[in-house]
Formats: sequence, structure tokens, C-alpha cells
Amino acid sequence: MAYFSTLGFARQKQVSVWQEIMSDVYYSLEINGTSSDGLRGTIHQFDVGNLSITNFDADAQRVFRTRPRIARDPEDAFVFVAPFREVLYFSQMGRSGFVRPGGYALVSTSEFYELSCPDNFENWTVKIPGEDLRRRIPNIEDYCACRMPNNPAMASIARNHLRSVAMARKAGPLPNERAVAQNLVDTIVLTLDSEANWDGAKLAAYRMRSRILEYIRGNIHDMNLTPASIADANGVSVSYIYKLFRHGDLTVGEYILAQRLQAAYEYLAVSGRGGMTVADAAYAAGFRNLSHFSRVFREKYGRSPSAVRRRPT
Repeated sequence: MAYFSTLGFARQKQVSVWQEIMSDVYYSLEINGTSSDGLRGTIHQFDVGNLSITNFDADAQRVFRTRPRIARDPEDAFVFVAPFREVLYFSQMGRSGFVRPGGYALVSTSEFYELSCPDNFENWTVKIPGEDLRRRIPNIEDYCACRMPNNPAMASIARNHLRSVAMARKAGPLPNERAVAQNLVDTIVLTLDSEANWDGAKLAAYRMRSRILEYIRGNIHDMNLTPASIADANGVSVSYIYKLFRHGDLTVGEYILAQRLQAAYEYLAVSGRGGMTVADAAYAAGFRNLSHFSRVFREKYGRSPSAVRRRPT
């Protein structure tokens, strides 16, 4: 077990110290403290086989996995985050919301995300190598950022399993740690599979859909991005594009809008006050009309674009 803390550091240095700790324990991250009175934070880390389990206990902050940090530290993993005390805010892949104690969220380290918490927040997490989950669930990105509702019973089993493995590891080395780690991954896979309302697509269709989604995310700043232009660029018909989205929770048009909003959110959240203006962020994300952008942004995130520069409420 390893232990990390900001305690003992001068208050004016605690945010920068915490950012170093978080980046060492997890991967390269950007931390924005929400208080001028320092940042209390502690992490207990338990390595079990190829998994990293952590207990995180800290005060209010906004945690960003930004694109520049992904480029510098391109670790491919998924993090299963289970709040234990207080509520977690998440935003990734055009999806956002809150996870209360008893629930969980899955995030990908290969995509921009924000995780934000209030004072006195505690969670348990497990970081799983990307290939381990993709081998078990080829469409694993569809489970990120709470696209589908948690199954409460399975969420409780996964959280308790995660904590029990960490506590056993705290007591000393485990026999056959690789098997113990695999068993925990099995539980998390079962938990994800238990999520409601999932209609699994055939693997070939899923791969094409993933290719289309990647193309949309890569060209989201193009104001002329449409189903027709997407179909033309990928050598398929417009009707096939619509068919690929038929079993999802968003139409192709809704997905484009969600990705534009996510891009604008990222610009505003990362640049902060004194950085990008609301208009700059809107146009950079491919919006043509500022008033339309402001309206749909507020509908999506429950607050104005300028308010995203502050902590979620």
C-alpha cells in the first residue's frame, strides 16, 4: 500500500502538490481547486495484479483529463469510480450528470473528462487496463459516463468487492494476486452488463458505428458537418448512418449536438476565466448561432456557459 497526502504542505502549495500526487497515482491530470484556503487530500493506493485500487478522500476540486495531457501521457485505461461520501459530477463524451454514494461511473482515460466533487468527498476507484475490458466488452466506450442506468444491486456488489480486495491487500500480500484481480474485473464486467436498456449490436455494425463516432468527434468543429457529409466521407449511405444510430439513445443529429456541446464545455472548463470567451468556445465547437448555443448549453448542463468556469452546483 502507498499513502499520499497534502497535509504538512503550506496552503498555497497544496493544489500544485495535489496535482503532482494525482498525476503520479493515476495519470497526467489537471486540478483546479475551488477554495483559496488550500486543498486537503489523501489517497491510499493498493496495487493488485495489473489493477490499481485507490481510496480518495479530499475537499472540493475539479479534475480534468485534458487533450494535451492525454497526448503527453496516452495511457489507455478505464476507471470505475464509486462515490462513498458526497456526490460526484462527471462529464465525458457528451454525457454529464451526478453520481451519488451507492452508484458508480466509468470513464475512459483516452477521452477528455471532468470529475468534480464538493468538500469532504470520498470514493473508491479501480483503474483497469483498456485491453482487459475491450476484450470482454468490445463496445466498452458505450458504458462510459453513465450512458445507461446503474443496476443498484450489482453496483453494491461491485463496490463491496472492490473495497474488500483493497482491505485484504492492506493486510499483506495476497496469494495469486492475478487471479484476485481478474475476479474483480469479472465482477465489474457483470455490473456493466447488468445495466438496463442495452440492445447489443453485432460486432461488425458496432465497429462501423465506432468508426463513425470517431469521425464525428474528430470533425466536430466543422460547421458543415451533417449526416450526408459523414456518410460521404466514410463511403456509406445516409440511410445506413441513421440505421447505425437506431438502437442508441441518440439520433445522429443529437449525437453531433452533444459532441459540439462537449467540445464547448471542454474549452470553457479548461481555459477558465480570462481564457476563451463564450462566443469563441461556441464557434470553435462548430455552432453558428450564439443564442442557440447558449440555450441548448443551459438545457444540457443546467447552467449557463459562463457558469461552467465555476464548480458545478
